[in-house]
Amino acid sequence: ELIGLTWDAIDWKKRTLTVSKTLEYRHNTKVWRAGPPKSKSSYRTIPLTNRAYDVLRSCYAERHTRKESDSLSQILEYIDRRTGQTGYLLMRDLVFINYRTGEPAKNSSYDTHLYKLCDEAKIKRFCMHALRHTYATRAIESGMQPKVLQKLLGHASIKTTMDRYVHVTDTSLTNAVKQFERSTNIAS
Repeated sequence: ELIGLTWDAIDWKKRTLTVSKTLEYRHNTKVWRAGPPKSKSSYRTIPLTNRAYDVLRSCYAERHTRKESDSLSQILEYIDRRTGQTGYLLMRDLVFINYRTGEPAKNSSYDTHLYKLCDEAKIKRFCMHALRHTYATRAIESGMQPKVLQKLLGHASIKTTMDRYVHVTDTSLTNAVKQFERSTNIAS
């Protein structure tokens, strides 16, 4: 979803981002492939945080000065899962481009950069997808309603969200017990 994000998916006035297509690089055939999101519930519109909005605005302001490779001249077709209609992904409209090569960002490039950051920080390596789990866990810990989180993550089932993505940390256990203790002290 991240590498397939195009500028038309961002509504600057409403401060939202809409997930309606994906992009992946097929290493074995050396071909880019556009497609629909994984499921119907994966189509979603997400409100942007102030930080995300600012980062996207900055990228948008610099879009005409970035290096662009020939591969960005491609227009990829895909079938929209909801409508059955043909959709188009204009590679030149991609939000995230490798700034050194001007190529679209490959699926693995985010993990490669993240591994370098982990090595520099001397922590165990983890992949980008693990950040979805971290986000889900922190969102619930901060009080986000589970159904809201389900919608933001694009899951068809709340079970997927809560059983696979939200993890109970030692800190959240301790905080829950303290919260319970406070509430029972007030009541007594």
